[in-house]
Amino acid sequence: MTDTRVATRPGDSRRAPRARRGIPLVMTAAILWLVFAGLHLALSGRVWWWQVPELVPPFAFVVVPALLLVATLAARRARRATIVIAAASLVLGGGVSGLNLAALWHRPVPAPADALKVFSWNTWYWDQRAEGGRPMPPPTGTPPRDVADFYRYLRDQHADVLLLQEYVYFGDGSQPIRVNDLDRLRREFPGYHIATASELVTLSRYPIVLERGIDVRPWAADDPDTTEPPTPDLPDFFAVKTLRTDVRAGARTVSFYNAHINSPVEPFPPGLDPRRLSRRQHLLRQANLRAVAADVAGNPHPAVLSGDFNASPAMGLLRMVPERMADATPALASLYPASWDERLPWWRIDWTFATPEVTVHEYRFVRSNGLSDHSGQRLVISTSR
Repeated sequence: MTDTRVATRPGDSRRAPRARRGIPLVMTAAILWLVFAGLHLALSGRVWWWQVPELVPPFAFVVVPALLLVATLAARRARRATIVIAAASLVLGGGVSGLNLAALWHRPVPAPADALKVFSWNTWYWDQRAEGGRPMPPPTGTPPRDVADFYRYLRDQHADVLLLQEYVYFGDGSQPIRVNDLDRLRREFPGYHIATASELVTLSRYPIVLERGIDVRPWAADDPDTTEPPTPDLPDFFAVKTLRTDVRAGARTVSFYNAHINSPVEPFPPGLDPRRLSRRQHLLRQANLRAVAADVAGNPHPAVLSGDFNASPAMGLLRMVPERMADATPALASLYPASWDERLPWWRIDWTFATPEVTVHEYRFVRSNGLSDHSGQRLVISTSR
């Protein structure tokens, strides 16, 4: 009988099965990630139940395809198809990855002498965690801080306009409690004009000629699930999440929208817990941005919208930012700007947008050194009219 066996080199019988096992695994992973990226682009910001996948760190949309491409190099079969699939998911998800490629070539225009310095910051419940300060329980697991350090940090920004969020305390039962620190603010910022609404406070070195909280209720009235009873001490806490302040600086009037868009989770107790994601919060987030967009559409002045949007670059909610406004991100020098949480800076949820009449000359995130879980946004802007 003729011997039909083919001679093999030592080790071939081990390598071939391993290669056969590896190819389907890598290719399957690439297909699954491509499907996930496609579903994310289609569903994010449109359906409330996609909010859990939205919490993925945005850099995953470039890191995962890149790792799949590297893993494909070890494959012996179907390598070309796997590369195509992984590359397609990289192209598909690259726009929501948070990468700021404009930092490689963007060169800001030098600021004129009359440019405005703006500072926007989520303060993390104002000075509630101050040592020996307010008689409110601090957020769970947060260290105390000194009131003087808090105000020193604000003064050190040397800003003409400060847009501050979470001007609020939380008391027993996690209910919001109104802050009244106006006397202290006037002492710390003599000559500044102050506007407040809900949990927002705006300070301006220049006169404030108009101030109003933007009420979300007309934009949420069609759905009863978005209704929320007012709290006794801060009745507009749920209704107003953006404060518009028009500032008269010389011959120009600039509108500043100080925003704190709702979190994707139920607000009480404070904190990010995916188990508390809800349809109501999703609808409120949309309603707040619709309300802002409507106000901006009827506003003839140059305008800046800045604050805590509770939305990462991977969240489709940002598609609802007013059409007139452009993202200021290209002015950032960082390739992957992140503003939250400072202990693990994987996400960016603090943003600034501006109308075409506004030029952003400088833009950077300023670490709060433990005063908040958010970095501050520091900008230098000017207007063409």
